[in-house]
Amino acid sequence: MSPKLRNSFEFELQKAKDAMSDSDPTLTWHHLARAHVLGQFYAGPHLRVHTWMFIFGIKTLNAKEMIGQIPRLLLAAPGSILRKAPKGNTGLSNAGLFQPMPIPEDLQNLLNNK
Repeated sequence: MSPKLRNSFEFELQKAKDAMSDSDPTLTWHHLARAHVLGQFYAGPHLRVHTWMFIFGIKTLNAKEMIGQIPRLLLAAPGSILRKAPKGNTGLSNAGLFQPMPIPEDLQNLLNNK
């Protein structure tokens, strides 16, 4: 992961944690999804963001998200290593495990210039 991409990933993850502290679930999920898009092709970051999604699911008592994150936690690292992560997928339980999704333009620019 390039330094620029790592900084952007860490920025989104920190924004999610800040929103989590402020009890803003919509903003937390937004930043976790953006961090996922940036980190999904790197095993460590991919696993970290799914761990935070699971933690936030627990914190908000969101059973659907907690249960949905379990297979993602198991598949995140192998999916990254094997380059099987679907591009643009938000990593949230409402997205299919293997469903590619549109990438926001600002994130696409970061991914293109990594």
